[in-house]
Amino acid sequence: MSDLSLPETPMSPPPGIAARVLTGAPSVHRLLADVPDGVDDIVDPGFLGATLAQQPLIEHRWSGEDGDDEAVTFPLVTTSASLLGAIFSVPLEQAWALLPATERLVPVRVTPRRAAISFFAWEVRRGSLGTYREVGAALPVLLDAPRVPPPGPPSAWRRDPSLGLYAFELPVDSERAAQVGRALMGLPHVTGTAEMAIDPHGGRVSFAHEDAGMLAQFEVRLNRWASQRRLDLSFQAYSLLGGRIVRTRYSAIGDGYRGRRGHASVTFGEHRRAQRLRRLDLSRRALEMRVVPRVNWFAAPSEDAGSI
Repeated sequence: MSDLSLPETPMSPPPGIAARVLTGAPSVHRLLADVPDGVDDIVDPGFLGATLAQQPLIEHRWSGEDGDDEAVTFPLVTTSASLLGAIFSVPLEQAWALLPATERLVPVRVTPRRAAISFFAWEVRRGSLGTYREVGAALPVLLDAPRVPPPGPPSAWRRDPSLGLYAFELPVDSERAAQVGRALMGLPHVTGTAEMAIDPHGGRVSFAHEDAGMLAQFEVRLNRWASQRRLDLSFQAYSLLGGRIVRTRYSAIGDGYRGRRGHASVTFGEHRRAQRLRRLDLSRRALEMRVVPRVNWFAAPSEDAGSI
């Protein structure tokens, strides 16, 4: 699994966030003590327990959108979830247009003139932020890469330590998850209604905004040669908060499929937020698909990675 332990020189929390180290060691029981009863689906109990025990307990506190004090305890943990995802390509100039105006974040190329783009959906049934469903569109990017790597498929650049996902659309159907994501990470959360069905053979997802209008529909279907196995799905995410880059590192493990044996499609709606998505010149075939009915993950505290 990926090493998501905190660096020897601790990085500061994102702007506007007060951090406090708590006593004791994190455990699933402690981290989910205030979450309504639910059913855990632990993929690998040994991994989850041992990896959580290595993390410090850190409280992040901030002033909420209504002026009241808010707080969450890291690591955030999810003990029952499903993931659906697909990576396509778009023209490199379209990828640059979706990123903030900074040279620190560079799109990952799959050919000399095309960059990777990821569409994904999380169905969280039990976790630190309760139950929610989230749909995302993100660009795989490199942060402060010493050199731009040559183009290649996802399997060639997945282990680059500077690789992360920059989400430019991230609607969610939980106001609590949206508030935490916006406040601590600057994520582009808006709320709405999601419909998801994910099983070992594929899945279908749709999301509609609260102010009416479908944003997108997303479907993945695997063929009969797609075999299920244990997957390391760890990743890190980059976002913007107060004009600064925020990094959040996730350790994730699941049982499912990752590869090209299947078909994926994305359809964009008429909602105004879907306009720039409809203009994307997506590749006809997905470069990679992910169908993972069973996933556990935890998130380390968000870190201030410097100004843009």
